[in-house]
Amino acid sequence: MADKPTDLLGKNYFQTREKLSETIESLNELGRESGIDPARLALLKNLLANLEDPFLFVVVGEVKAGKSSLLNALFGEDFCAADVVPTTERIAFFKYGAEPHEFEFSGDIVEVFRPNAFLKDFNLVDTPGTNSIAAGHQQITEQFLPMADLVLFVFSVTNPWGASTWEFLDRIHHQWKKKIVFILQQCDLRTEEEVAAILEHLQKTAHHRFGQHFPTFAVSAKKAFLAKTSGLDHDDLSRKSQIEGLERYIAGTVESSEPRLVKLIHAWRASCFVLGEIKEKLGAASEIIRADDELLSELEPACKTQQERTLKKCEPLFEAFDQSFMAAGLQAEPLLDSEFRVISALMPRRKSAEEIEGLIFATTMKAVRRSIGAGATAVKEDVAHLWERVSEEMQEHFNLELSVGEDGSPDWAPAHRRIEEKVEEATAASLRELNLRDQIGGLFARRSRLVWSCIFTAVLTALGGVILTMLQQSPWNAAAFGVASLFLILGAVVGAQSVKRARAYYTSILDRHRELLAKQQRAAFTEGTAAFYEDFIALFEPLRKVCREHRERYEPQLRVIQGTERALAELERILAPVEKALSSRK
Repeated sequence: MADKPTDLLGKNYFQTREKLSETIESLNELGRESGIDPARLALLKNLLANLEDPFLFVVVGEVKAGKSSLLNALFGEDFCAADVVPTTERIAFFKYGAEPHEFEFSGDIVEVFRPNAFLKDFNLVDTPGTNSIAAGHQQITEQFLPMADLVLFVFSVTNPWGASTWEFLDRIHHQWKKKIVFILQQCDLRTEEEVAAILEHLQKTAHHRFGQHFPTFAVSAKKAFLAKTSGLDHDDLSRKSQIEGLERYIAGTVESSEPRLVKLIHAWRASCFVLGEIKEKLGAASEIIRADDELLSELEPACKTQQERTLKKCEPLFEAFDQSFMAAGLQAEPLLDSEFRVISALMPRRKSAEEIEGLIFATTMKAVRRSIGAGATAVKEDVAHLWERVSEEMQEHFNLELSVGEDGSPDWAPAHRRIEEKVEEATAASLRELNLRDQIGGLFARRSRLVWSCIFTAVLTALGGVILTMLQQSPWNAAAFGVASLFLILGAVVGAQSVKRARAYYTSILDRHRELLAKQQRAAFTEGTAAFYEDFIALFEPLRKVCREHRERYEPQLRVIQGTERALAELERILAPVEKALSSRK
């Protein structure tokens, strides 16, 4: 893809100008939003308008020297056709226009408006041939020359010796000292040796007449135009046209134009000043957002850290819960022992296991209620201490006083009660899962059935012995009494063994449930503590809302400021050395 004309003719200058123009546009919008002095913004707008002033190139030469062809070749577009201007003896002033049209500025000057993008950066004056300029025409032509950034003197390779061109050149050089470039056009019509000889003669003549050398280039505008527009061998045509040297020179002229560079520097300096004012105006908003970043963003991590410390501090509470459960189990053992008596084995009470479970439940719940109050109070104290610290920081750093409740502090009682209720509910739910009524009650019932079986068998066997004695069936009667004794002994042994099994079973149930109860109590306490700290964080939601509103309102502007700062820093890297060089030159 071919470069745009401005990429070839002053790429660095136009890129810098474009970046500065975009920066000024952003500053204008920011300035209006932040209430900057309109006069300051008007100054920026004027500086921006000055930056947009196009470069003015004046093209001079005899009729048929190839001036229009040269312009078409330089900018790669056929905008300067022979029939553009009604008469070739009029001055054509080319400017940018959204729609192509001509404006009769005077009888001698026609302003030609074309939608060619490069005309936004370059205004071009195509003059009549110097050998056909009337006195009036010459005066008008001379009016453009003082404004010109560059004067292109075009000589035809077929007739570079026209006296009128040299006379006109003499007047330009001595009166305005403009930057003048000699261009030997249509060099494709001569051999390389002939072109070289003509160039040498031009340079010697200029030095003889003016005592100095002028930049001189031999080009073929026809081949250059084909290279940029025809799609043919671009490199070969461009090399043969020899126009690249002229393009580099024009680019250097554009990028070294002192008035233009001074405008860039003034606009850059003014932009830096206005940016400083905008930052000062938005300082309060920036401070609020900074408060959000520095304080509120650290609030949740701080709460999490403090919550971990609180839970660690409350470890003795969980040990107390565990001890209270085991103590309740010990307190229930007398009821269990009562079931191990002989009479209890023969006539077990249906509610004995239920009484044991009820005693464990009541004793444990009483101990938990007594302990959990202290644990919840410890959490409340830690949260209250954190509240005091955060409130002091806000008052000290941001002049913001947080006040909730009549005494200026939050009401922590609901969160305190919630911790107590959660732990009590979790303890009660876990104790209901103990289910001693079914497990111990079933053990008692099986023990009674075994003992009764032994006793019943012993009684029946003893009755058999009595009957055998009455029938004088010796020694079978003695054997029957022996068997009865054995069943009685067996019943006693079964009763004793069932006591050991019942105790072991009861202990295993308590041990197994001990871990479940501790886990549920810890989870409930941790959940209640986390909810306490969540309530603490929720107290800052109004402030968060204010910060969000400020962020939504001002953060886009602050992002633009950051981008503008980066752009101005980049411009400083480019323009500061230029400013230093211009100062040293003066």
